[in-house]
Amino acid sequence: MENDHSKERKEWIHQAFNLEDLSDIGLFFKKFYLGVGDYGAMGYFDWKILKNYVQPGIINLIKDDGKIVSTASLTPKQLYSKGQIIDIAEIGDVYTHSDYQRQGMFSLLGNETRKEGEKRNLRFIYGLPNQAALPGWIKNNFGVIDNLEMSSFLYPLNIKHRIQGTLHWTISSIVSSLMGVLLFLNFKLRGFLYQSDKNIVAKEIFECSKDWDVFWDKAKKSYDFILNRDKRSITWRYFNNPNKYHLIGLYMKEDLIGYLAYRIITDTNIKNTVIADFLTLPGYESAISSGLNSVVDESFKLGVDNIILWCIEDNKFAETFKKKGFFKRTNVPVICYQNSFSKEIIQSSSFHFTIGDSDNI
Repeated sequence: MENDHSKERKEWIHQAFNLEDLSDIGLFFKKFYLGVGDYGAMGYFDWKILKNYVQPGIINLIKDDGKIVSTASLTPKQLYSKGQIIDIAEIGDVYTHSDYQRQGMFSLLGNETRKEGEKRNLRFIYGLPNQAALPGWIKNNFGVIDNLEMSSFLYPLNIKHRIQGTLHWTISSIVSSLMGVLLFLNFKLRGFLYQSDKNIVAKEIFECSKDWDVFWDKAKKSYDFILNRDKRSITWRYFNNPNKYHLIGLYMKEDLIGYLAYRIITDTNIKNTVIADFLTLPGYESAISSGLNSVVDESFKLGVDNIILWCIEDNKFAETFKKKGFFKRTNVPVICYQNSFSKEIIQSSSFHFTIGDSDNI
């Protein structure tokens, strides 16, 4: 039977959240968020919005009889573009209670949240919508950044969940175990064939070293479009994050030449290692291979099913991932609000973007 809410079409009014709403927002996402991980937890929004290193973020809500029925967020960030650091923001997808969909909440919250960001001089507003939300953003004057061509890549370590149901559980367990070993050995063989410089040392780090900004100042100059990765930004994004991340530093003769950040997520019995971020000095892109070795070793030991990452297509990082056995899955569209400022920003010739530049992880 059709619910009562779907018969109504009220003139909904949006409102800014207050601290008392955080626990209710967490409960809302616990019920309606279908993505990976525990997005929307109270501590997550406290970190992302209230303790944001650029400026406090925005969460807008629509309530019905005091109950949250729709929400949208805006996360301030910084972009290095053509020699300048610019305050920008990522707009999150609008999430709406299933009983209240198709009542104009998407456009209302999306547009009002974007307008509030612009009032704060966050003139470049981008997003990474899911396929269901993409048409709605397009209708509201967002467009895909065509020259930011990014794909998701995957390396499988355990095929058990792919073959369960097609074989007897005993056979599927044996086959998946054997295939897991073969996939691991395949990665090791590829590492032997495509070795990076043996002088590169990969080791886990637990804070940004004193020379981090020296590394960042050199690394950023290869790009016209790269989100800020200075010491303050990285500390906020990974070390202060309520979720646990691992950072692998890449060193040559004690000098930091790159890093790789990853997180292990268990969701509905699937365990994935998500490589959230990576960057090296120009000319050392293949050094990321040394960091990958550490990640794969740890993932295999912990029984991870897949290793996942996003990477700009046809660059030197993508070449290294492909040589190590990662294969492309799907394209990942990045959108931005269409204004004169954004149209100038996206006329870049060299992009760097990873899943860590999004709210997806």
